[in-house]
Amino acid sequence: MDYRELSSIFKATLSLRWDPVAVRLLRVGEEKPAEAVEPPVPLRHCQSIIAARRGNCLYLPPRSHACPDGAGILGLVEMSPKLRSGELYLLFKKMPDLATARKMIASRPEFPAGKYRATLVAPLAAAPFEPDVVIFTLWPEQAMWMCCALTYATGERQYFKTSGFNSTCADLVVQPMQSGEMNVSFGCYGARASSEIDDFELYLSVPVPLLEPMARSLLKLSQKSIPEERQKIYLHPVLDRVGSRKPEAGEGAQVEIFIDTERCLGDGLCVAFCPAGVLELVEGAGGQQARAVHPEKCSACYTCAGQCPQRAIQLAYR
Repeated sequence: MDYRELSSIFKATLSLRWDPVAVRLLRVGEEKPAEAVEPPVPLRHCQSIIAARRGNCLYLPPRSHACPDGAGILGLVEMSPKLRSGELYLLFKKMPDLATARKMIASRPEFPAGKYRATLVAPLAAAPFEPDVVIFTLWPEQAMWMCCALTYATGERQYFKTSGFNSTCADLVVQPMQSGEMNVSFGCYGARASSEIDDFELYLSVPVPLLEPMARSLLKLSQKSIPEERQKIYLHPVLDRVGSRKPEAGEGAQVEIFIDTERCLGDGLCVAFCPAGVLELVEGAGGQQARAVHPEKCSACYTCAGQCPQRAIQLAYR
């Protein structure tokens, strides 16, 4: 898959509002792509991500980086002693004391000064360079499906290392480049104070080798799981009753399961999906149909009702 196709898959399956952003740290000796332009004013790294998701392809050497902290973390310049010492975190009242600030700085991922000479950012679909990472602007639900996609491809759970400090540079670029693993960022003081990321948005950064397996996973997940979740197929009326009365002592939930025999196709989906073995297929006048043979086991999870394509199953409490 090329980057245009990958971008299209991510945008279509997740209903993304913004283009995924390709990021590359330009190595010493590498030439910048002709399509990448230097911005007319210096930008923070977090601001350049916003500019790229709007469609801009940018080249940012050190003189175009407005945030000295970010430029130092990305390995473009030597970090100033005041930033390295943690003193500024106390002046901003973002840390309680110097020891805590220094502990955070010591644990922060960063590249040595001079390792890279510039940053390149562009929409993934139009990137004229090979990205190191791709940054997605997501809602929490979309981020969930990105995690599901990687687990679908690998069988592994996702673990993130992040902070509310230096998160767009350290957590979205350095951390995934060093680890080769996807990482999340909720933004940081600088990113949220100086860019247009919305309060309900977060960032997810993906190393390039993971893009294609995740895209293939999303194509599979979008056939059933994603649309079902978005349709809220298990959102049942019982939620409206919560808190309406207190159950009497010893009272348990007694669930009645209604199966419309005229609608039931006997396809067995409800039987297969029921986690408690409540349902079975039995022979009826018109062939096999679902029956609740062990209603006492029903926990009212509504999986059977949600999975039935005919909407033939309803649950109620006695």
